[in-house]
Amino acid sequence: MASLFRDLESWDPAPLRAQLSKGGFHRTALQALGMPEHWLRSSVRRAAMLGRAQAGSPIHTLIRLFTLGDDVEPEAVLFALGDAAPGLLEIGFLEASGGRVRSHYQICPIGDRWVGCDFHQRQGEDVDDYVMGVGPSSILLASLAPQVKGRVLELACGIGWLAGALSSRGMEVVATDLNARALELGRFSARLGGFDGIDFRQGDGLSTVAGETFDLIVANPPYVQSPGGSMTYKEAPTGDPVCARLLREIPNHLAPGGIAVVLINWTHTGEDDWSEVPLSWVPAAGVRRWLFQSDCSSPADYAWKWIAPDLRFQEEQVAEEEIRRWLRHYQNTGVRRISGGFMVLQKCASGEEWVRTESRAAENIEADAGHDVLRVLANESWLTREPDLLHSHFRVPPGIAAEARMTLHTGSWARDTIRLTSPARLSYDGQIDENILRLLALLGDGGTPADMVAEIRSRLEFAALPDLPERIAALVRDLVSHGMLVPVAQG
Repeated sequence: MASLFRDLESWDPAPLRAQLSKGGFHRTALQALGMPEHWLRSSVRRAAMLGRAQAGSPIHTLIRLFTLGDDVEPEAVLFALGDAAPGLLEIGFLEASGGRVRSHYQICPIGDRWVGCDFHQRQGEDVDDYVMGVGPSSILLASLAPQVKGRVLELACGIGWLAGALSSRGMEVVATDLNARALELGRFSARLGGFDGIDFRQGDGLSTVAGETFDLIVANPPYVQSPGGSMTYKEAPTGDPVCARLLREIPNHLAPGGIAVVLINWTHTGEDDWSEVPLSWVPAAGVRRWLFQSDCSSPADYAWKWIAPDLRFQEEQVAEEEIRRWLRHYQNTGVRRISGGFMVLQKCASGEEWVRTESRAAENIEADAGHDVLRVLANESWLTREPDLLHSHFRVPPGIAAEARMTLHTGSWARDTIRLTSPARLSYDGQIDENILRLLALLGDGGTPADMVAEIRSRLEFAALPDLPERIAALVRDLVSHGMLVPVAQG
């Protein structure tokens, strides 16, 4: 395809960054107006946005120009963009015609920077190269990506927002995508964000990195389990299980100890067989596998989740025909459930493999979940060496929280449950009892599990328990497995 922009490498993004900040087109100013930044990345009605901004103000014009795609008066554009306007016109991001100015692409504020993508309404044109902005799945993947040293690969990078975030952490990043239009907008976004070191490459899957290995691979591929469709960014062609293909090939591109995090959806036949299909996609030899299921839907619910917001299917008759197409596909292929989640892989030596599966909602996962990922990987590997759990020393990671639920009974409060969460709410989020709280406190203060055994046996009612050491060791193993304790030898 022809390049979207003219001489992008010579474009100076500094004036645009300055004007977007000055005009209030950023998180802090938007929140002050009662507009969370995700409003500008979604289909919120224009009245809800423009009604909160003073007419003719820079933020009013910037929303019209870069969020709604309006044709705007040149005077208003110059007032809002100042000396950034000529540069955007020169590269072809803006177009002046018929006494009006319009933007060919959307600019979305996210965090402390901005990205370029397609306007939401372009999705309704049924084009195969629609470029979406930063959605919930992108944010989830960013939260899961651990901090590593070395080379990083982002597969199906889209506009490269995550690639930019990883680059900002000092990582050497290669970003690939099949959609050339997405990569062009990715290069624009990288320049706007000040990340000039990202190596963008166009190609399908891992074809552009043949023979190369990486210390971290992240992917948010087109995982939607549909009958096949035209939206490259979310749907794989019929007969091409892209998630399976990537997970089969990724281990060959991981350096020793390298980690991969891949968002996936998959189909299965019942409630209890959810882990079989995705685990079968990954070679068992030389790989540690952690499968996390975050949701599970019926075919009808899953299909409608993707069809309902799609602008191509807003007419009732068209939507009805589309959902029937999806449901026929599921029936013909024996699909009864569709799950979503992610897979974490780590390259390891033969004999050091392990498998972990977990099923829990992921909506509360916090932005620094990559730290939880690293702890789980390191701890599970430590446990495979069969350490002496009772006499090992541990530290409690900062950020672990315990919340008690109290109920009022006849004038006094009684504790019903205690909920313990890992720092980022990824590796553990569940109910515990007072014994676990005491164990964590004792170990965090330099004691050992053997000290806990001695403390409990000092109570007459527990002095004769024959299997107490085994019970405490099992409890410690579970806490280590979930990253709630870290062996001191691991730092």
